[in-house]
Amino acid sequence: MLVENSHSPDALAEAFVTVDGLMATGKFARSLSVMLPLVQSGELDLGLLERTADCLFEMRDYDGAVRVMRHLTAEYPTDTKAWGKLGLMLQTTGDLVGATAAFEEVLRFDPNSIPALTALNGIETFGIESLYAQRLMSLSERADLSSAHRALVHHALAQIAHAAGELDVAFTLFQSSRQEVVGPFAPAIFTEMVAEQEQLFEPRLSSEDASLLPKLVFVGGVPMAGTGLVERILGKHKGVFSVGDTAALSRTHGAIRLHLAKTNRPCNYWDWLDLLTAEEVDIFRQYYLERALGGQVAGGKTIVDAHPLGCLEFGLAQFLFPEAKFIFLSRHPMDTALANIASNVLNGNAMASRSDWIAQVTRTVYSSATNYAAKLGDAMRLQSYEALMHKPEEQIALLLDHAGLDFDADCLSPTPLCEPEAIANKLGHEELSPETLGQWTAYEEHLKPVWDALGGERWVSAWETFDQTLR
Repeated sequence: MLVENSHSPDALAEAFVTVDGLMATGKFARSLSVMLPLVQSGELDLGLLERTADCLFEMRDYDGAVRVMRHLTAEYPTDTKAWGKLGLMLQTTGDLVGATAAFEEVLRFDPNSIPALTALNGIETFGIESLYAQRLMSLSERADLSSAHRALVHHALAQIAHAAGELDVAFTLFQSSRQEVVGPFAPAIFTEMVAEQEQLFEPRLSSEDASLLPKLVFVGGVPMAGTGLVERILGKHKGVFSVGDTAALSRTHGAIRLHLAKTNRPCNYWDWLDLLTAEEVDIFRQYYLERALGGQVAGGKTIVDAHPLGCLEFGLAQFLFPEAKFIFLSRHPMDTALANIASNVLNGNAMASRSDWIAQVTRTVYSSATNYAAKLGDAMRLQSYEALMHKPEEQIALLLDHAGLDFDADCLSPTPLCEPEAIANKLGHEELSPETLGQWTAYEEHLKPVWDALGGERWVSAWETFDQTLR
């Protein structure tokens, strides 16, 4: 039990500068080592406890993070930010009842809290005539909302309209929520990268030393194709250490290219294939592990990395870890497009803002996956999302076998992020339910620009033939 012991503001401010710098670079274990002596001494500073919980959460010590946040909300019961953070953590762990209660506490002190209202709607969609839905509609009319808050409100109202069968209204609101926070995006970069991949990438041969490296499984695909769901499935296995959706591989790629530039060597997407020395390869291998693990130790468990567009960098992953396994998710491109448009609007998914961007990235990702599948052979599994929905036990057993893991029945029950019985009335979710299949057909006319940009019937039919071989 903590006993209050106040340190000087200057001491805390100095510690926070160090901690914030470490957290910004993904060094959560080191951040925690700076803060723990202060916490254990009884320091109850709000900022200290929040940072401690954040580090524990990023290190996937969810129980520890929740314990700190519960202590924090007990010490600061009117702090709505703390209650909101506790709610999000509980939702991530599948405690939807606890998460709902935490968000309700936010609304007790701040009835118009847009983050709390929209988070509750994300767990279970409000009825169109409900008090909370009416409150959201009233908030949408305010002229002083920030772009982020207006985006959240429009997204929540879109989900409510969808559940009520108002499809035109729903799609219009999904699109307007995206436009509120649209950011820069350059799909041509991916096209160039994959063109070089097809010409230059060849798998690195394994060696005796490779068998001494950590076991890794990289999961990827078009965003919203099921990578998050497969990560939650594998993450339930007792022999898995999941790092979730991490950009560690992309950051490693960027660090390698910067290093090559600084040492006056060519630094295009794939130049490192022939230019890195054995010592440099080992350095960047450790660079990746430090950023993926956040300073933690996997303890011999299989590490699972599930960053969707990380699939474009499977080649780098295989170069660094020749014994790694790869899983690519194949989901109907139109269901994937709709799921992206309707997904969490603040998830940084700029691709979902334009139909042509969605189509271009989809085509590019499948070109990359086809090339990798031919070159990586048995190290890569092409996983049909539809097969996973219809035959979960069979497909999960095959996924575990591919990852080199024994069957674990816990994997059949991945942590849900919304009420499972309400999934039929929601869009933009990856859950283990056949209700997530074919949702695009109700929006066929709205999605025609994506259909056309993909290549129409010819391209989608070719995808269906491809996916059928995976079922």
